[in-house]
Formats: sequence, C-alpha cells, structure tokens
Amino acid sequence: MKSRITPLALAIATTTAFAATGASAIELTYGSYTSPTHTTYVNGVVPTMKRITEQTKGELTFETFTGGAMGGPKELLGNVKSGILDAASVVDIYVKSSLPVSSLLSSMIAIGDDPKVMAAAMNEMQLLHCPDCIAERERNNVIGLSWSATGAYHVICKEPIKGLADLQGRKIRATSGVGRSMLAIGASPVSITTAEMYEAMQRGQIDCVVGATAWLNTYNLKDFAKGVWSNAVGSYFGTMNFAVNLDVWNDLTDEERAAFRDNMAHNVAEIMWAYVSDNETAMEWLAANGGTVEESDQAFKDAWKEQQSLTVQETIEAGKADGIDDAEEVVTTFMGLVDKWTGIVAKVGNDKAAYEKALNDEIFSKI
Repeated sequence: MKSRITPLALAIATTTAFAATGASAIELTYGSYTSPTHTTYVNGVVPTMKRITEQTKGELTFETFTGGAMGGPKELLGNVKSGILDAASVVDIYVKSSLPVSSLLSSMIAIGDDPKVMAAAMNEMQLLHCPDCIAERERNNVIGLSWSATGAYHVICKEPIKGLADLQGRKIRATSGVGRSMLAIGASPVSITTAEMYEAMQRGQIDCVVGATAWLNTYNLKDFAKGVWSNAVGSYFGTMNFAVNLDVWNDLTDEERAAFRDNMAHNVAEIMWAYVSDNETAMEWLAANGGTVEESDQAFKDAWKEQQSLTVQETIEAGKADGIDDAEEVVTTFMGLVDKWTGIVAKVGNDKAAYEKALNDEIFSKI
C-alpha cells in the first residue's frame, strides 16, 4: 500500500489498494497481539524490519500495531487474509481450523525441550517438506516466511509446589498437546491464550502456567508467580513470525521479496538466543526476589518422560481423527528433521552465527 494516514484508513483498506512501484516507498502494516516489549517482537520482528528497510534503501518500511490493536491471537490470520493487515505474527494453535496441519505439528509441545532444535526443524518442515502446510497457508491467502519457538517451557505457579502430587487437580494453563499430557498426569488443564493468562491468574481461574519463564516479564506473571520448576517441559514452536498477505507479497518486486528472505535466518537466530537469555534472566530475578526456583520431584519427571514417549503416536492419532489422512507421514517427516537438527545444534552449541549459517545453508538458501 502506498501510505496510510490513520488506523481507521488502514482498517478499511484492502489489498487491491496495494500498488507497488519502483518509484515510491511502500509502507507495510504489521500486527501482533503481544506487547511491544515481548521477546519475539523486540529481538526478532523490529530488528528484521530495520534490516529489510536498509537493504531496500528505504523502499520498504513498516507500521506496527502491537498489543492486539489490530486483532488478537485468533483474529490476526483472518485480518491478513482479508487485507486489513499486510502481515502479522500468527500462532497456529489458536487458529487450528485454518491451519490444521501446522497446528498438528506444533501441538507436540511436550517434546520440545530444546527450542533451538524445534525452531529449526519447524522452519525446514514448513518451507521445504510440507506441501499440505503451504496449501493451507495459500487457502488463507498468506505466505509464511519464518517460524520461531518460545524459550523452554516450565511449570510456573502462584505458590511453590514440589512435585507430581501437588499437581493433582490443580488448574494449570496448558494448551494443545501439553494440555493433554497434563490431564493424563492428573492436573486440570485450562486452554487459554497467552494474552489471557494474567487476568486468569489474577482472578484465580488458574493456579499455574506451563510456559516460558520469560513470560514472568513479558506478560507480567511475576505479579503473581512465586514458584518455578527449573526442569523443562517442552516448548511451543509454531509462531509464524511473518505471515504476509499473498496478494501483497506477489506485488513486491523480486528484490523486495529477496530482502525478506535474506533476513529470515537472522530473524530466527536472534529470537531463539534472546528467548534463552530472557528465560534465564527471569528465573534469576524470581529467585532473587523471594520466589522459589527448583527442580520438580522425581515422580513428576518420570510421569512427564512417559508422556513425552507417547506424544508422537498420540499426535498421529489426533491428526487422523481431525481428518488429516497423511498425519503419520507428516509427523514422521517432522520427527526426522528433529533428529537432524538435534545433531546440528549439538555441533554449533552456543555459537549463534553458526546456527544462523546452518539455517541459511539447510533451509533459506533453498527456497
């Protein structure tokens, strides 16, 4: 789109108004339901936008709407599809009916103890090995450019708890596959979005959250949380950082599209390293400010390990029940990529530049 004067003008605009020419700059709108201080936004989205603007010599610029100003987690995909927004961050499990194959993959939260592995495997799967994923995005009139994971998930509670026995019947925010696993070991999972966690904890609707400890800050859970288990219980790895309206994307020049693609490996690497750092910082803060950070008891570890071992087969069965006929092939292919990236990440270790290079070499250079 050539320019936008007010949010109202943006809201009524359609992608037919997008007329990119080499003679004038294009301002793209981007929506996120998270706050402007969120890890993914601060360390991934904004720096990537700046790099794209620099690479295109100012021909592509961005106007961002955070905190749900242009749609919550369940509305953003539809707003990009219709052209209300040019691009957005999309969390697939909140729009499962629109992105069933993608959300099937990311439902395997319980196995994602190493988010760097899961983010890399998800990018390779989505971009190179999952025609069903590409087709479902096309049905929603979007192209996906990169995916990231949260930091490792932990059990975060209003009061310190010791282990498996303490979880019995406790109301715990746990979505998708991790909710199924929590239910199996005796907790009472509540499926709500991250945007709803603060109010739910404030009102006593939940006692605990399964999520990244970075959320103590980014969602202000530190206002209530007093206990965290330091052992990881997976991660969510299905955030599509740049879901771009397909009509808008097709109207960009080859050079403008290249500017996006050239920066996606860096986008993913920056988010992953920042999330790890924010997770650690948040746990350190909690421990230093009267909270408890300690491992769960062995009973929980054993129960959770058993749930992790069941996750793949349960996901395949859930996919078939939802009408995904090739669910077994999709999940098996993805798990092969998890194995591949487990090896790569073990080699690169904490070298962010080496991780970014591997992403480029194995994925983004092949698009």
